[in-house]
Amino acid sequence: MDSSDPAIKADEPPVLPSAFSTPPLSERPPPAAPARIPFRFHGSAAEYFCIWIVNTLLTILTLGVFSAWAKVRKRRYLRGNTELLGHRFDYTADPRRILIGNAIVVVLFLGYALFGAVYPALRLLAIVLAVIFLPWIIVRSHAFNAHHTMWRGLRFRFHPSLSAAVVIYLLKPLLIPLTFGLYYPAWARDRFAFRIQRHRFGTAYFHFETTSGPFYRAHLAAGGIIFIGALVLGLWMQWLTNHNGGHIPTTTQTLPGFLVYGGFILLAKHYAFARLFNPVWNGTRLDQHRFRASLRSGRWLGLQLTNLAAIIVSCGLLYPWALIRSARYALESLELEPAGSLDEIARMGSSCGSAVGDSAAEFAGFDFGL
Repeated sequence: MDSSDPAIKADEPPVLPSAFSTPPLSERPPPAAPARIPFRFHGSAAEYFCIWIVNTLLTILTLGVFSAWAKVRKRRYLRGNTELLGHRFDYTADPRRILIGNAIVVVLFLGYALFGAVYPALRLLAIVLAVIFLPWIIVRSHAFNAHHTMWRGLRFRFHPSLSAAVVIYLLKPLLIPLTFGLYYPAWARDRFAFRIQRHRFGTAYFHFETTSGPFYRAHLAAGGIIFIGALVLGLWMQWLTNHNGGHIPTTTQTLPGFLVYGGFILLAKHYAFARLFNPVWNGTRLDQHRFRASLRSGRWLGLQLTNLAAIIVSCGLLYPWALIRSARYALESLELEPAGSLDEIARMGSSCGSAVGDSAAEFAGFDFGL
């Protein structure tokens, strides 16, 4: 009989795959990508307008004293409406400590303005003292704001290193004029690294891995925008001088040119922010948990131009609407890519000296408007 007879094939036992056989490479399922957790922003322009208008009026009526409470209310609202994994951030600062920081700044400025006019040596001394104390002010401000920011009941921390701050904010800036400004992007990168890497959340540490390349590209492009603005201003001034028969233009005549130049500066600022947002966040991680950012520069610039137009047309009343739009787009362009369970991040225990750290932050921590 023919071996291809169906009857013979029906009697043959089926061939089962071996338990140890390896499926073809094309049939293997692709590795699962880590789940990304988006940030959510629940702020409302109408709600924030009520907070903003009260803050503005009370700050004016109290000659600036209420500005400390206004700052806390603003930060508490914005952070309290930022959500990650179903939990919202919180800001617990005491406005009285911010008021102390504001008072110190005001007293130093008044002393500089009043006594410096009579005694020029005191003005020079005030500038020297301000430069010397700048690293300490920056460190204490970061420590204060980190200590009072919470998520899931855990506080952020900022490890204060005065020596590192002196290097970043006093010594490295000396290289900027020596390199004719070419070192500025690298210095900007170092400032980001200093601020990010010295933060921690519970028992987890932040790390910063972005190189100086994106900073050079962003700042060189922003510098080009400012240069074009300066060129437009120069051409405007030259045209006015020729139009006036060689006489110096009046302030009223030059005002449109300076407004246009200010617009170029604002455009350069937002362009640099948009170009650096993704590289900065993509190069930041919390232990092994990474961040992923997808902000689009064109959309951000369009957003800021419409915000500026709305603020000008409304005489400033649409500022809350503009702020909420910007915050929502920036936060919703950000995601967290966890490497494992976030429950492994625990509260700093007594062995880490958290009680001492909390007391030191409460005693010496002030906000100086940074």
